[in-house]
Amino acid sequence: MIEQQAVVTQCDDKTVWVETERQSTCSSCSIKQGCGTGLLSNHVGKRFSQIAVNKTADVQLGQQVKLTIPEQALLHGATLMYLLPLVLLFLFAVVAKTLNLNEFMEIFAGFSGLFVGFYIVRLRMRNRNHTIQAEIVEMKEEQ
Repeated sequence: MIEQQAVVTQCDDKTVWVETERQSTCSSCSIKQGCGTGLLSNHVGKRFSQIAVNKTADVQLGQQVKLTIPEQALLHGATLMYLLPLVLLFLFAVVAKTLNLNEFMEIFAGFSGLFVGFYIVRLRMRNRNHTIQAEIVEMKEEQ
């Protein structure tokens, strides 16, 4: 399970909205002072994301909670997001090449495969949204 600290920002009968700080690996890197990515993240500042979570316990606004996301669901989604469009790009281009189409049509077929792949990913992620759902596993008492 992947864990993340969050703060409750909104709450209704079924849903809790929490805000999490986006974390980068720059804090654990030994060359963070001379790295362009580290300098850019310092310049941009802290970034936050809002996530909707099913309400499983009573929480208060401003309360800190710990969220978990199943690793398997996250890895499956990332694999689908990155690999499927690339595989379809090459597959469509190879099919166009085997049909002896001109170079422009091969390029067009490749890009068509890429966009078809992104569309399939979008449809699958929309239909399987519940598998990537974060859950509140621990609540810290307000101080």
